[in-house]
Amino acid sequence: MTMNTPPLPTITLPTVTLLVTAIGTAAMAGAGWTFVTLLGPWDTATALTGLLAIGIVAAVAICGILVMRPWRARSILSWGGVLIAASIGRAVVAIGICLLLYFAARQSVGPLLIGALAGLVAVLIGETTIAAKQFKQATA
Repeated sequence: MTMNTPPLPTITLPTVTLLVTAIGTAAMAGAGWTFVTLLGPWDTATALTGLLAIGIVAAVAICGILVMRPWRARSILSWGGVLIAASIGRAVVAIGICLLLYFAARQSVGPLLIGALAGLVAVLIGETTIAAKQFKQATA
């Protein structure tokens, strides 16, 4: 006896919303970074290095969104794998670029990595929220 399972719904993700979210969450991380560095004993170079790392995360996030082609219809299961791969890829590329800046341009490693991580977490939270809303609408 075979069971007939209903096909999984295919959905697209809102491209513009994902792009705006990536830019907006990175901007919020940048504002937070600026606020924290103004309060603490850090110099301007530290503040700018962290902002550079957050800018790198934003650029990598935008490229990652375009590479995963959110306008293409896929099953929800496929989207899960694509989003996980995009998140891991974004983290590896952004931190890799920051480490290259550390070794090539002798930027301070602390602000580079902390800024990158702050940006990555913010973008991940925003992207996951958008995807979860789309998944919920598709299965409702």
